[in-house]
Amino acid sequence: MMEDRNTNCPKPCPRCCPCPTLLDIANSIAHEEDALACILNAECAKINKVVSTYSDVETLIAIDTSVQATLERITALEGVLKAKLDSILPLLSDCD
Repeated sequence: MMEDRNTNCPKPCPRCCPCPTLLDIANSIAHEEDALACILNAECAKINKVVSTYSDVETLIAIDTSVQATLERITALEGVLKAKLDSILPLLSDCD
């Protein structure tokens, strides 16, 4: 199975080449970023729906609190993804 993965490596690599694995990690980061973007879009739609439907302060504050909590979680996840990417970038430069 490892030999199949090395055929996608951008340069001729020994059998233990980390390039395919590093590219898989980079792809997983990109997929997670895409998922977070979808969550942000959903939060935007939720805000728009509530603002256009309700006018009472309690409901608006509740939606604000909910969105703020989601944004805080997304910000934390972004930090994890950045750390993950920063850890593989030096190794990916060897795969050119």
